[in-house]
Amino acid sequence: MEPDDLKVLAADQWLGSIPEARRLRLLAHGKVRAFADGARIYRLDDPPNGLHAVLSGETRLVSYPVAGVELVGKIIRPGQWFGELSVLDGKGRPHDAVAIGSCRVLTVGMASIAAATARDPELWRDIAVLSCIHQRAGLRDTGRIRTEPAVTRLAGFLAGAGAAAEGRDIRMTQDEIAQVIGISRQYLNRLVREIAQTGLIEIRYGRIHVPRPHSLRGFAPPPVHRDGRAPNPVI
Repeated sequence: MEPDDLKVLAADQWLGSIPEARRLRLLAHGKVRAFADGARIYRLDDPPNGLHAVLSGETRLVSYPVAGVELVGKIIRPGQWFGELSVLDGKGRPHDAVAIGSCRVLTVGMASIAAATARDPELWRDIAVLSCIHQRAGLRDTGRIRTEPAVTRLAGFLAGAGAAAEGRDIRMTQDEIAQVIGISRQYLNRLVREIAQTGLIEIRYGRIHVPRPHSLRGFAPPPVHRDGRAPNPVI
């Protein structure tokens, strides 16, 4: 790993909570791999191939709840770890992990995890805590989908994705973003244009540019019309 990679990983909440000796032991076994846009780090139902962390670029986790339907469940950004579920239960991957743009990933393979946990079994608890962090985040996301206006959810996503993206350019299709937010592509298109009219984002060919991600934090939908109509329903 490069020195900048260690800085990226050090900012992660989960890794920072692990005692230094175990943290260094885990990282010492990691191998860095590069993936082109659209490449699979692993595929649905693959046997576990280790624990992963994004060093640069982004990775999306894609599941297929019914035939012909693709659902983007989460976007993994630099410093974040993923893949712990199959490491813990030994079963097949529950989704595809797909590189967005050029992506570098640190992988701690299953043999290395087995060796490290044999030496220090407390590492299993650390990996379980990572799964708990993701479970709690999923519950929060479910709550937001049920209670927050869609435009607020979208603004929050654009703020986070824009801050993490190279050049502040989000390179995802509207279908993919709509899946993350939990709305239709047509409704997403309308909301993106509404936000663009405020100057907070710019719609460019094949990407959305977010010049000032922090300005999108806490973005509120327009006030209710005088006739009582809400401009953006919660859906």
